[in-house]
Amino acid sequence: MIEIRNLQFQPLTFNLSGQGTLHLGPRERKSIARKELSAEIKTAGKRGLVRITDLTGGAEPEPGKPTATEDAGTDEAKTTSKRRK
Repeated sequence: MIEIRNLQFQPLTFNLSGQGTLHLGPRERKSIARKELSAEIKTAGKRGLVRITDLTGGAEPEPGKPTATEDAGTDEAKTTSKRRK
């Protein structure tokens, strides 16, 4: 089983790999079978819209990536200019 959690404050709808759709309300969690996990849901997980968790105790389907705040902190340090006296 795979648990999908909506990380947004708005409802999301995804197509499943079989027939049907998955409706997630704001911050809602739902469990689906691993075979129902579609490419659309995996892409949403990579973009940070949903969190995908494997409930069977196996490895997560998608490895974690650095968060946007970590990347922004290094870019911001490069763009700041010195203050004139």
